[in-house]
Amino acid sequence: MDDRHKEYLEYYQSRMKKYQNNPLYSNSYQSEKELYEAIRDSESLEDFGRKLEEENLAVKNAIALVKDQETARKKMYQDMNEDVRLRAPVRILEIVDSVESDMDLVTRVSEIETGVSKEISVDLFTDNFYYDFLILEEIEVHQTAEVPDEWKKQINQEYSEEIIASGRKEWQEIVLPQARGWDPDWNFDFNLVGEKRHRRKIPVPDEVVKKRLEQFKTYRGL
Repeated sequence: MDDRHKEYLEYYQSRMKKYQNNPLYSNSYQSEKELYEAIRDSESLEDFGRKLEEENLAVKNAIALVKDQETARKKMYQDMNEDVRLRAPVRILEIVDSVESDMDLVTRVSEIETGVSKEISVDLFTDNFYYDFLILEEIEVHQTAEVPDEWKKQINQEYSEEIIASGRKEWQEIVLPQARGWDPDWNFDFNLVGEKRHRRKIPVPDEVVKKRLEQFKTYRGL
């Protein structure tokens, strides 16, 4: 074994050890072990290169790493109840063993990530509800404020009506077109507010959420 062969052997050994005893990278460890053993048992670097090609070891190595990463990501999103973000690792794991080349792997993973990224963007329009909390509180304050009789119409009614009219106009002219640019059939889904991935971002009791939802419907004309 010449010096260059020894250097490569040490390199693949260090790669293998990086994943050794790491439960998150069991597939990568086995793949790196195969690479290490392949170069260790090769008579020359040319022989090792032939094994890489014939046994498709480099592609298997890339697949192993993706499987480990996406398995960990899948568990994380499951634990967090991130149902939409979970779709990417689930879909990638469904196809990863069928890829035939590095480029095929990169392309198909990228396509899945792009598709799910769009779905995430659509899902995040649900956050419009919580973003409106301050304006909903402002409307409520003006509608319920105790003011002299001569100011009641202006403060309790007219000012609130102006805010609501502005909110409905913004929804129709800005929010809705933006959302439907991602999904032509999009409409605000009130059921999504209660999903854990959205509900945990709203740090108020359920009774407040219920009240604000009704106010949100009025403010946005839904």
